Amino acid sequence: MKMDKMIEKHINHIKDIRGYFLTDRKLINFIRFRPGNQDIDVIKEKVMAVANLDRADYFIKCGFQNHIKKLQIDSPLGQGELLIAVRVAQNGNDTIDYENIEFASRYCAVHHPTYFPLWNSHSLKIAEAFSQSCFSPDDYLEYGAVVKEMKSKHNLAPLNYFDISKFFWIYQDDLIRYYT
Repeated sequence: MKMDKMIEKHINHIKDIRGYFLTDRKLINFIRFRPGNQDIDVIKEKVMAVANLDRADYFIKCGFQNHIKKLQIDSPLGQGELLIAVRVAQNGNDTIDYENIEFASRYCAVHHPTYFPLWNSHSLKIAEAFSQSCFSPDDYLEYGAVVKEMKSKHNLAPLNYFDISKFFWIYQDDLIRYYT
């Protein structure tokens, strides 16, 4: 029971400080003012904004902007279809690597932050501890279902997935102990 109180305290703390996550809020607003994924130049801007600074050129050179345009992702994004993140990450390939699903989940989440769980190392560790499973980049759909279950179980509904990722990052050690 003591651990449940600790989790509740941590959740309340994140809710209190979420206004300080300015980088995420600015990125979400940047994307909000560039609706749609049909114009290749707009998509390219979004790819550059969403990708980690040291990897932005990689995603452009690999043609993610063309792949995103070809996929016509706007409808699946708006419906919260996690499969669209998988398709973006595949970039025309059969397999998905860690960096691609991390980028794709972030690209989708920045358009609809309440639908798409972010794939990153700390969130992955928490989801694996919670589910007692191991996830590979190809398992994004299962991973997403687990993170959504955690969101529901802990009543994290007011938080978007950028906030939840910060929650997982800040309290990673406590959460892993709680779930194992």
